[in-house]
Amino acid sequence: MDEQNQLVECIQYFRQRKIYDRLFGMVADKYRSLGYFGGTVQLSGLSLEDCRQLGGFFQKDYEGQKTVRISAAAMEKALAGSRFAGLRWEDILVRYFGEELVGRKERKQQENAEREHFFAEIIETASESPGCLWIGQVLREKGEGYLLLTKHYREQPEKLRGSLLLFLQAIPRLPVLAAGREMLSHELLAVFAAETTGDPHFFDTGNLGEHLLIDFLKSYFGESGADLRAEEKAALLYRAGLLKDELSNHVLVYGISGVKRDGRPHKGILGYLEQREPLHLTLMTLGKLAQVSPRTEKCVYIVENPAVFAMLTKAWPDAAIVCGNGQIRLATLVLLDLFGKDTEFLYAGDFDPEGLLIAQKLKERYGERLCFWQYRREFYEKYCSDVEISGKSLKKLNRIYREELQEIRQAMEQHKKATYQEAMMGEYLADGWGFGAN
Repeated sequence: MDEQNQLVECIQYFRQRKIYDRLFGMVADKYRSLGYFGGTVQLSGLSLEDCRQLGGFFQKDYEGQKTVRISAAAMEKALAGSRFAGLRWEDILVRYFGEELVGRKERKQQENAEREHFFAEIIETASESPGCLWIGQVLREKGEGYLLLTKHYREQPEKLRGSLLLFLQAIPRLPVLAAGREMLSHELLAVFAAETTGDPHFFDTGNLGEHLLIDFLKSYFGESGADLRAEEKAALLYRAGLLKDELSNHVLVYGISGVKRDGRPHKGILGYLEQREPLHLTLMTLGKLAQVSPRTEKCVYIVENPAVFAMLTKAWPDAAIVCGNGQIRLATLVLLDLFGKDTEFLYAGDFDPEGLLIAQKLKERYGERLCFWQYRREFYEKYCSDVEISGKSLKKLNRIYREELQEIRQAMEQHKKATYQEAMMGEYLADGWGFGAN
């Protein structure tokens, strides 16, 4: 009998005896674990018929045993003493299961090779482009974005291929790359997506395209850290020349002038300056400016609340004033960045944990150019409200580390109440133009 016929007969023999399906399944698992045919397996819960079937091949009396241990050596010995002598257990198992037996280490190596080939094919489409260079670096160093790429590769490789090809098609056309970091022309993210990928929603929040773009820009600008909040993502996109939301992201200002990128004054802003009226500056408008300036002195007041902003514009019609409107949005930071380096900022906000965090954030960004205006413990205690600060909010005080804010922080931890800047209006006005501010 030739080997092939012998192998067919062998398979038929074992298929007719059900216990071998269990045995061979365990042996195959052991092979995958070890990477070779070896080791010992244990069969439990055996019936009388199971014992008879095992005993017939292994030439051993298993009758009455509920558990049997069978080693690879015992299997080799039994095969050599049977009519199937000359066959190899590896060949029998492959034929029995209809697939190759691959060890876990070998399978892992194979999977890694397949993944490398997958990404190499994509990178080869434009190997020297910034996007391809980034992907290559991420895969080599397992940097930020690695988990994102490998996750989508495991789940939907062909969808990932299509998304990556569109992403790589878009990256070279980013305004920051196309025009350089100076004199950026900002454009809407949805328009950019439509023009570069054919899909205006390709970079929408939560989409794979957005995750890829944000990770790429974080690498490009040397940013790092945990997942970014919505406002931080908008700031990153703005640096790249993209506007996620050009109109609803705005800042309330008074008493400033603006110069466009072509060197000409912005007539719209100039009109509000001449009329002595406040205006909302959107990201769309800010993106067209090269510089802004206060009306007269090199000083700009920044307040947290609109009511204080309104009172100051009436009391000091020649001042330059900015309102954060309860938070520091991207438009506010973009505006402040446009002032000359010799412009001083005087900041006043609420005395509560959130207000102190805003003040600290601005101080970190603008350093000596920004002074805290009327930040005194005596004012906190004098105008302290009856509003209790929640325990959750109080925990935010642990993040206040600026030395200039410690007195107020300690008083706040003691009294556990907030002081709002509307109540301190008299102190702001009494300070005149604020050039003697603390």
